[in-house]
Amino acid sequence: MVDETPQKLSPDQKRGVFVVWLIIFIDLLGFGIVLPSLPYFVRIFEVPEWANVVARAVGLERSRGGVLVGMILTAYSLFQFIFSPIWGRLSDKVGRRPILALSTSGFAATWVMFAFSPSFTWLLISRALAGVCAANISTAQAYMADVFPPERRSKGMGLIGMAFGLGFVFGPAIGGALVSETVLGWFGYGPAIDAEAFHRAQLMFPSLFAAGLSLTAFILTLTIMRESLSKELRAGLGPRKGRMAQLLEGLKRPAIGPMLVVYLIVTLGFAQLEAMFTQFNAEYLKLDASHNAWVFVVIGLTLAFVQGGLIGRLSKSLGPAKVLVIGLAGLTVAMFLFGYQVEINTYVETNQFVLLLFFAFLIGGFNGLCNPSVLAIISSHARADEQGGTMGFTASAATLGRIIGPILGGYIYDRFGPEQPFAVGGALIGLGLLFFLARWKVINTKPEQVPA
Repeated sequence: MVDETPQKLSPDQKRGVFVVWLIIFIDLLGFGIVLPSLPYFVRIFEVPEWANVVARAVGLERSRGGVLVGMILTAYSLFQFIFSPIWGRLSDKVGRRPILALSTSGFAATWVMFAFSPSFTWLLISRALAGVCAANISTAQAYMADVFPPERRSKGMGLIGMAFGLGFVFGPAIGGALVSETVLGWFGYGPAIDAEAFHRAQLMFPSLFAAGLSLTAFILTLTIMRESLSKELRAGLGPRKGRMAQLLEGLKRPAIGPMLVVYLIVTLGFAQLEAMFTQFNAEYLKLDASHNAWVFVVIGLTLAFVQGGLIGRLSKSLGPAKVLVIGLAGLTVAMFLFGYQVEINTYVETNQFVLLLFFAFLIGGFNGLCNPSVLAIISSHARADEQGGTMGFTASAATLGRIIGPILGGYIYDRFGPEQPFAVGGALIGLGLLFFLARWKVINTKPEQVPA
C-alpha cells in the first residue's frame, strides 16, 4: 500500500524496496556472471550456416565474432522490448508482486536452458526467452515509483542502479572464479584431461549458479514482498491502449516525449560499448576472462558508489536535469577515450591494463549519473496510476536502442575496426545531449497536476 506520509516509507514499503532491490541484484548478478565470458562461450559452438549466410550478405567475409555476440545480446533485448510494456501494464492490473514472481521463476528456467544448449542456435533461443523475463525491470521501476514520493524518486531509481552496479561487481568476479581451471579441477574438469568437456563446463557451471540465484529471488518474492499498488487503483483502471499506441502517445507529451527520444539515442550509443566491450578486450587487448572480470568489477563498484549515494545528493542540490547533462557530457568523452586507448597509451606510456581500468572507472561513473536522472524526470511527469505503463514504454524506448545497438556495434567492429563502435557510440550520446539541451525549457517545466 502506498504510504500517505510524503517523506517516510512504511515498514512494509521498506521491506518491499529491499526485496525489489535484491531481485534486481540477483538477476544482474546472474547476468554479470556470464557477460565477461560471452565471447569465449560463443567459440564453443560451430557457427551455424544461417549465420554465415547473414554475415556474407552484409559483407563480412572473415571476422564474425562481433556479430555473433551482437546477435545474442540483440535477441535478449528484442524480447525484453516486446514484454517490458506488457509486464508494466499487466502489473498495473494485477499488481507488481505477481509479475516479479513469474519473471524470476522464468529466469531460473532460461539459465538451465542456457547451461545445456547443444548449439549456438539454442544459445540464442535461451537468451531470447531470458529477455522475456528481464522485462521485469519495468515492474521493479514501477514499484519504486509507487512507494517513493516525487521528490525522492531519484533515490528509488538510484537504488535500482545500485543493484545493477553491485551485480556487475560480484557477478564477473564469481564468474571468473567458476570458469577457472582451479575450481573446475575440483570437479574433475581440466583442459589437459578433456578440452571439449572443460569448455562446456565453463559454460555450464556459471549458468547453473545463476539459475540458483534466480530461484532464490523467486522464493523471496513469494515470502517477503508485499504488494505496493492498492486495490483501489487497480480496480479503477479501464481498458488500456496497445503498447505502440501508448509509446506514440508518450512521444506527444511535452516533457515525456523529448526524454524518450533522449533515452533512445543515448541507449543506442551506449549499447555499442555494452556489446563490444568484452570482444574488444578479448581480441584487441588480448585479455583473458579473468582480466575481463576485473574490468567489470571496477565499472560495477563505480556504478554502485554513484547510484547508491552520490546521485541522491547531486539530484537534491542540482536537480536531475543538470545531473543528466554532466553524465551525458562525461560519458561522451569517456566513450571516445575508451575506443582509442591503445593509441593514447603511446603518448602517456603507462600500463595498458591500468589505463583500461581508468577508462572503465570513467564510464561507470558518468553512466551512473544518466539512467536514474532520465527515469526520475520521466516518472515525475506521469500520473500515479500510469507509473507502470509509463515505465513500461520508457523501458521499451531504451530496449529498442539495445536491439539495434549490439548488432550494429558488432557489424561496425567486424567491418571497420575495433575502435569504431565506441567512436560511433560516443557521437550518438553527444547527439542525445544536444537534443536534451535543445528541449531544456520544455523538459524542466513543472509536471502537470493531473488527478490520479
